[in-house]
Formats: sequence, structure tokens, C-alpha cells
Amino acid sequence: MTSFNMLSDFARAVFALWGLLLCLLSIGSAVLSAVRKRYAFIALALVILIPCYFMWQVIFDFSLFGGSENTSDLTLLMCGFSWVYWIAAFVVFTTAAVLLLAYNIHSDKTSVTPRTIKFYLDRVPCGICCFRESGMILFSNICMNNLCIDITGGRLLNGNQFREALADDILNVNGKVWRFSCNEIDLNGERLRELIATDITAEYAKTETLEKDKERLSRLNSELKDYYLSIDDAVRRQEILQAKMNIHDEMNRLMLSTVAADKNDTNSLDRIFSLWERNALLLCMESDKKSVQYNTDSLNSLSGALGIKLVWRGEMPGELDDNQRELLFLTAQEAVINAVKHGKSKKMEISFQKTSEVVSCRFTNDGKMPTGEVRFEGGLANIGRLAEKQNASLYTEIGERFTLILEFKNHSIG
Repeated sequence: MTSFNMLSDFARAVFALWGLLLCLLSIGSAVLSAVRKRYAFIALALVILIPCYFMWQVIFDFSLFGGSENTSDLTLLMCGFSWVYWIAAFVVFTTAAVLLLAYNIHSDKTSVTPRTIKFYLDRVPCGICCFRESGMILFSNICMNNLCIDITGGRLLNGNQFREALADDILNVNGKVWRFSCNEIDLNGERLRELIATDITAEYAKTETLEKDKERLSRLNSELKDYYLSIDDAVRRQEILQAKMNIHDEMNRLMLSTVAADKNDTNSLDRIFSLWERNALLLCMESDKKSVQYNTDSLNSLSGALGIKLVWRGEMPGELDDNQRELLFLTAQEAVINAVKHGKSKKMEISFQKTSEVVSCRFTNDGKMPTGEVRFEGGLANIGRLAEKQNASLYTEIGERFTLILEFKNHSIG
């Protein structure tokens, strides 16, 4: 068999290059193993490196001196072996070096190491920073470093200084909204601080949209209440108009009845005059709403026409403004009508109570007590809505006698 020293210069150069590549491959495997602190693989890489370097050095020495007396005996001995042994040794070392490097690369992709943790934390969309109580940074990803530069204008070197530089837990940085949260963690008996920055731009925008929608819905709800109240007023006006038309029709009928009545029939004339009086009072009662609301005499006239005695306990509170007095008289009018209509009442007392918080207007009648739950309908329902607009409240009190209460808050008076 042909010995190695009998090969051509080109063939020996190929073996030299092969040996050099194996040396570099072994050094790379050793470095990767050292980074990951795999000491056994460092030793294996050195086991491959040393013979590869020795064989490369033999080839270099033989090529340099060409087998002269300056060539070492070991070089001559090694070059005297068959080239088949050389290529077999190179194949074995190449296989070992490639497998070692492949394992290191595969382990780097599949195993959790500090480097892989840093690699992937740099790619998360939130900022992460961990530091000691002294402010010394133990770890920070790229996102947190960029946020520190944008907020403070400098690099992230001290965790406590960066935390103090945050004016608020929610900040707008370069068009994005970030929420910062700082927690304390215990690692191996040492107290550490963890600062997290979360991108809440989308959530913040949705929250603002919801707040605007809430305000718009609240405004729409208020407009709808006013609209419903105006509808109730329109219906009430229509009912009043219809009542007036009916009264006028009744009066026309009474006029004809009066003309046709027998002047000698006293009972018939009394009945006709009673009807005249009733219709005239009802027509006048609805003719001027303002006068009824502001005029105590008109309220007394109404109670007299309906056959109920009206007793005033005290003077009207001077703290009430025009709108509140209007509401008071409107409530009194409805209270009188309902007391006669539903309770067959003969007497109603109107009294006032003042405290540091409220002014109460009480309408108490001596009529029959209601048997079921009291619900505001018709005129009282409208008054309840008007009271709500003036920040007042309308409710009932059932004891020995039935009382309707209109209550004004002190901060809404004047």
C-alpha cells in the first residue's frame, strides 16, 4: 500500500486543509459547550482537537522540510503509514466532531438555558426588568431598554431611578399606551423587584370608546325622559281640551234644558242650577294652569268646589324658587282631587317640615286608606317625573292617615 509520504503535494495539502477544518470545528464545539457549562463536552471536544492538530502539524512539518535531516523522527514515522490509515482516522474524527457540533446546536434549540430565555424574552411584546433593592439591574429585555430611553432619555442602568422616573402607572410613549406594574419577588432568599410594562393601547382605546358611548347613552336617556314627559304633557293637554269640549257640550245641553224647564218645578230648577255650578267651576279650574299653581285662593276654591276642607299648617318655605312652588301647587291640586276621588276625603292638611338636609311638603287627608300597593298613575306619575327633574322626590306615607309627601333636597333649593 502507498504510504502517506508518497502522496502528491496536492493530496497532502487536502489532508492538511481537512485537519485544519477539524481543528476549527472542535474549537467551535468547545466554545459552545463552555457557554452552556457542559464540561464533559468540552473535554470531548479537546479529545478531538488534540489528535487533529497533531496530524495537521505532522503534515505541515513534512511539507516544510520534505523528509530531510531536519524532519523529526515522529513525523517520518507518521508519514510512513499507509494513506488509508490517515483517511480512516480523519473520517472518524470528522464524524465525532460533526456529531458533537450537531448535538450542541440541537441542544441549544431544545433545552432551556439562560441564553434561550434571554433570546425569547427579547421578542415578547412587553417590557421586563428585574433588579435588586439597590437598583442594580439583573435582567432587562430590549423592549424595556427602549422604553427607558424614550421616557428618560438614557439607558436603563438603575431600576430604582427608572421606577421613580415613571410619573404614572399608565403612560403614553410614542403613540402607544403602556401600563407599568412593580412587584417584589423572593429568589433564593433575596428580595428582588420585577418591573413589567404591558402594551394596553387597544384596550385603552376600547375603554375610551366605551366611556364615550356611555356618555352618549346617558345623554340619550335624558333626552328620552324629556321626550316621554313632553308626550305625557301633550296627552294631558289633549285630555283637558277634550274635558273642556265635553263641559261646553254639557253646558249647551243645560242651556237647552234650562229654557225647556218648568219654572214652577222647584226640584228640577235646583238640579239644573247645581249642574250649572259644577260645570262652571270645572271649566274655570282648568282655564289657567299658572294661576292654580301659584295662587292659594285658587287651590282653596278648588277644594271648596269639591267639598273638601283645606287646612294650612304653617307658611310656605321661603327657600323655594318659582319652579319649586309651581310643583308644590301642582302636587297640592292633584292631592286634593285624588283625596276626594279615591278616599272620599272631607279634610286635607298641608304642612311643611324643614331640616338641614331637606324641605318636606306634606299633604295629609282623612279619607279611606288604600287597600293595596300605592302606584302613581296619571297626574301623579307626571308630577313624579317633574320632581325627578328638579332633584326632588314624591312618595307616600301610610299610618293612621294617608300622606302624600313632596321632598326637596337642600342643595337643589334656590
